Amino acid sequence: MNFLYLSPNFPTYGWKFCHFLKENGVNVIAIGDAPYDSLQKELKEDLAEYYYCPNMTDYDAIYKATACLISHHGRIDYVRSNNEFWLITEAKLRNDFNIPGIRYPEILEHKQKSAMKAYFKKAKVDCAKYCLPTNFDEGKAFTDENGFPVVVKPDDGVGACSTYTLHNEQEMAEFFATKPDVQYIMEEFIDGHVETFDGMTDANGDIVFCASQIYHQSLMDTVVNDDCIMYHNEPVMAKDLEKAGRAVVKAYGIKELYFHFEFFRTIDKKTGKSKIMALEVNMRPPGGMITEIYEASHDVNIYKLWADTLVFGKPSDDTTPKRYSAYVGRKYRFSYKYTHEQICDWLKDHLYQEDEILGIITAAMGNHYYLLYSDNLEELQEMINLVDERV
Repeated sequence: MNFLYLSPNFPTYGWKFCHFLKENGVNVIAIGDAPYDSLQKELKEDLAEYYYCPNMTDYDAIYKATACLISHHGRIDYVRSNNEFWLITEAKLRNDFNIPGIRYPEILEHKQKSAMKAYFKKAKVDCAKYCLPTNFDEGKAFTDENGFPVVVKPDDGVGACSTYTLHNEQEMAEFFATKPDVQYIMEEFIDGHVETFDGMTDANGDIVFCASQIYHQSLMDTVVNDDCIMYHNEPVMAKDLEKAGRAVVKAYGIKELYFHFEFFRTIDKKTGKSKIMALEVNMRPPGGMITEIYEASHDVNIYKLWADTLVFGKPSDDTTPKRYSAYVGRKYRFSYKYTHEQICDWLKDHLYQEDEILGIITAAMGNHYYLLYSDNLEELQEMINLVDERV
């Protein structure tokens, strides 16, 4: 089996996906924008061949690189990046080289937030009202009917990038006067927190692993306010969340894919009861160290699970949740009550992993992170508070 992996150098955990593919007897070849000498030692050891492509946004260059690798290794059976940014590139390569999987333009239904709404409807899961305004008047027509605040973000965007909350017509006018020349989606504001439905499907579209994170604040607020992000996993997932998540998986019919779905947990204004509303889908593994959180909570290697499912049809390890786990980020701009050394000493029996964060993701993830675990939710929350307590 020949497996083409795009951008295995970023995010840095890409080498782990490649490693377990090779462990399963797969011939892994790759294209990336980092010089070969700069690659991690582990990644070099797992690749049969690496093609350096300095500008991976140039599809012609990617096409030529792929053709070259095929000439050396033969037909490609899979192409993946496990990265939102390259999903369209993957799909176009499947078109041009007859590689199995989601093709272009079908991939846009997985990426455009407006296109996701039809699948939420098919799954019978509520979602926010929306429009695709191109000017102030079209935005005003939506707010006249649905009121303020509203959220605006690129229809084909990643994470909370270029996302804004508009509270009145003046802010809306400023937005349309300065927005980039890309299509934005405008949605009604949903007051609540985000809960995820993450997992992996097999070749039949059946879910072989699923779990959830509960965000303590929104990623958008974290970035806008330059604050710190925190979220945790619970062994028993909320029934309404799992029902909604499974319905969306079925509506899309996704196969042999990791997925990361986001839902709002909000209060129904009519009944006063908690309910789930769909936010967006991402057809790739969850980011933000969530994969490692699931390793801590489930005692399962997420990267091996993926490789085993692709090669053998199902995971070889037990995927039953065992305990609570959490991610806590710190930013250097804040003064914390307890030092890093104190935290590591006090929580050493509950600290799965900690490290410094570098690069563009620090705005969302912080400058340093701590992955914690516990058999008790109250104890886990106490540890989260300990890490985050500020002067």
